[in-house]
Amino acid sequence: MKLKSLELYTYFIIWISANIYSLYKLFEAQSDILRNNQDIHTLTDLQDGWRFTGRFKDVSDIEWSSWKYFLQTSWVYLIFQYIVSEFLRNTFSSILKYWYIVSSVVFVTIFMGYKQMIIIFTQPVIYAMILFIGGKKLSIWITSILLLFSYNSLKYKYYFWSFLDYKDMQDEEVYLILFSVAWIELRCISYCLDFVERKDGKSLKLDEIINMFSYILYLPLLYMGPIILYEEFENSFVTRRENLPSRIRRFICDMFFFQLYSLILDYVFHYIYFFAMQSNMELIRKLPTIALCGGGLFMGLEFHMKYVISYGTAGAFARLDNMDPPPTPRCIARIHVYSQMWRHFDVGLYRFLVKYIYKPSYSVLSQYCNLPRFAYKLIASLATFLFIFVWHGTVWHILIWSVLNYSGITLEHIGKCISRQKIYINFKKNILKSDAAETRFIAILCTPLLALSAISNFYLFAGSEVGNLFFECLSHPSLLSSCILGVSLYSCCQVSMALEHIPSRGSSKKDLGFRNVST
Repeated sequence: MKLKSLELYTYFIIWISANIYSLYKLFEAQSDILRNNQDIHTLTDLQDGWRFTGRFKDVSDIEWSSWKYFLQTSWVYLIFQYIVSEFLRNTFSSILKYWYIVSSVVFVTIFMGYKQMIIIFTQPVIYAMILFIGGKKLSIWITSILLLFSYNSLKYKYYFWSFLDYKDMQDEEVYLILFSVAWIELRCISYCLDFVERKDGKSLKLDEIINMFSYILYLPLLYMGPIILYEEFENSFVTRRENLPSRIRRFICDMFFFQLYSLILDYVFHYIYFFAMQSNMELIRKLPTIALCGGGLFMGLEFHMKYVISYGTAGAFARLDNMDPPPTPRCIARIHVYSQMWRHFDVGLYRFLVKYIYKPSYSVLSQYCNLPRFAYKLIASLATFLFIFVWHGTVWHILIWSVLNYSGITLEHIGKCISRQKIYINFKKNILKSDAAETRFIAILCTPLLALSAISNFYLFAGSEVGNLFFECLSHPSLLSSCILGVSLYSCCQVSMALEHIPSRGSSKKDLGFRNVST
């Protein structure tokens, strides 16, 4: 161990205490602001909550409400689908993929409507046509970028709302189809690029069409992810299965915990109104610095929890079908650098980016360009983040988030390069003199990077106004706030480094193979 146990425990206590204190100050300041200004009635995203709490509930997170709507609508059907799948797997395995397609079509048509089915089928049909006429990787990527830009343009012009007869639907139904389009795009790319690699010029045949549509339309992952690569989907049909009682026991255990997490998160929404307050930025500006930091922490923890629940629940159903879903996201409170966030939060997306963008870009650059290895990495990372920007949405706050993330990754690359230079090796030997001193030195260097990482994510969570406000607070902080924030973030860096090799729930050996690859 590089640091003594007592020192590590001290960092843990400081970081945990800072989290609790900032959240308490947020609740205290929020309560004072709403009570003194009587502005609570202007916040339309506060609705009557659970009766026994006697409080309002923040319902402003549309991703969370959409996921709950999907689960409430589909859980009985998902269990039915699994029962039929298990029967077919043991008796008529040759038609199992046909069942995946039919069950998804039936569910979407009955529960969501035929217009949703048209939207869902549009992308797979386009990609199938490209493969049918012998399309190559370049044509697939050109099509993908054009579809993403078209999707973003139509989304922000509210085309989907008008096409789906929005007046007769709930908001969650529209948002679910928006989310599904983005996930379907990734699965189309995964299948098509693997197909081109496998077939090397051969056109699409009937059995490949079945493979394609069964993968893309697989219901548990259709609307909210996570992304499972096509090769991982195919492995579920050939790898040895756990026995049925073991799979059922794990499924029941997973569902119990994820539903418990859901209740906890919904309960917290009765007490923290930070999301709802963002509809009136003057209320957010009244928060003191520590309370505002608590708001940023809450956004991160809430973002983590909802994806643990949604990815975990969808993954639990996929695991019943003998698939190996990505592990649930690692808690943001134990991540201190950008590369860890990308590697350990959305593992499925990370695998996709590494396999289909980062590694191919690096390979092409090293083959045709005579540049330093460092430059290959930076350009490959740039290509990756350009795709991330387009996939998440071509709007200003997503651009800022992407640029800040790329800048952070670049700074990490520079730091790693310097650490391998002779001047740093001599600095460590003559000045730092021990691994413990180097750990403290690295934590000091990573502290401002962690602050930048946090603020960049606030742009993703809440948009430009909130992100800009955090930058304003950092530009002229008080001495006390600076000391509290600096010590807290430094302690977080130490905690993160101590826990770096402790895997997330559901991690597998496969994830270790990606550890040395950075996007």
